[in-house]
Amino acid sequence: MPEHSLLAADIGGTNVRLGAYQGDRLMARAQFSTKRDGALLDLISGFAAEMDLPPEVVVVAAAGPVADNRVELTNAKQSLCGAELRAATGAGEAQIINDFAAAAWASLSPAPEDLVTLQGASTPPEGTRLVIGPGTGLGVGALARVGNSYASVPGEGGHIGISPRSRAEVEVFEALKPIWPEIFYGDALAIEAEGMLSGTGLPYLYRAVQSVRGGGSEAPDAAEIMQRAKSATDPVAVEVIAMFKSHLAQVAGDLCLAFGAEGGVFIVGGVAMKNAWLFDEDFLRAFRAGGRFTEERANRSLYLLNVENFGLLGAQTYAKQLTK
Repeated sequence: MPEHSLLAADIGGTNVRLGAYQGDRLMARAQFSTKRDGALLDLISGFAAEMDLPPEVVVVAAAGPVADNRVELTNAKQSLCGAELRAATGAGEAQIINDFAAAAWASLSPAPEDLVTLQGASTPPEGTRLVIGPGTGLGVGALARVGNSYASVPGEGGHIGISPRSRAEVEVFEALKPIWPEIFYGDALAIEAEGMLSGTGLPYLYRAVQSVRGGGSEAPDAAEIMQRAKSATDPVAVEVIAMFKSHLAQVAGDLCLAFGAEGGVFIVGGVAMKNAWLFDEDFLRAFRAGGRFTEERANRSLYLLNVENFGLLGAQTYAKQLTK
């Protein structure tokens, strides 16, 4: 059976990554600046023109909301639609998917050395898969098992609500409310998960903990908070990351149940890859803790997916699905 010619693209806020494939074989790659190197459609069509064989399928993973096969990239002040991509590249099919839909597709095809088993089967079982990744925001994606194939499930799982897990956390949530009121659920002491479980949210959480502990009002950036917690040189950072870790684990476990993720939960992204120390026994205890469903959560497989360019891998994996 001949291998299909595929073009995969991953468009983030900073970089555009392009890959030309013959089936699973990577034939060429290119990388551009999202903001500085010109119109996205021109970059993709120019890359397609240099491929050994014209692409049969083009799949673009984009860090933005996708509707009707179209994405608006606010930071880049550009948009893309599938019909334009098809015409510009000569492909028979062109699809645009959200970056965490791509992450979910990437869970089907990682190299064995890129998959770290935190709990459960060393080889991911068949079944619906959940992908979660803290970064600038909190991304969530899922693949539902439908017969002998998969379908991505759109949604905004990063914006589900979380509440204090202890009496000590009640004080922190109360201190957080005047600092960042927009993330709160009305009058309830509950916030969007992304408001804590993201690089954007960590400095706000740091300020709230600092306020409760009688400290100052300035906060380091997320990377510095992580480093201070890892080295245990800053008690506030240690407390912040302990909260981050337990709530990330709880959200992952809750969404695992909500999606029926018998195929496993996959944690992705640069924050997770650079901070594998987070995923310790405390994390697993919080993931498993689920009242009457504690045993169910303990039986679900959990992985760290160490793929830096998961958007590109996921776009290529989905492109292959479209040729079947």
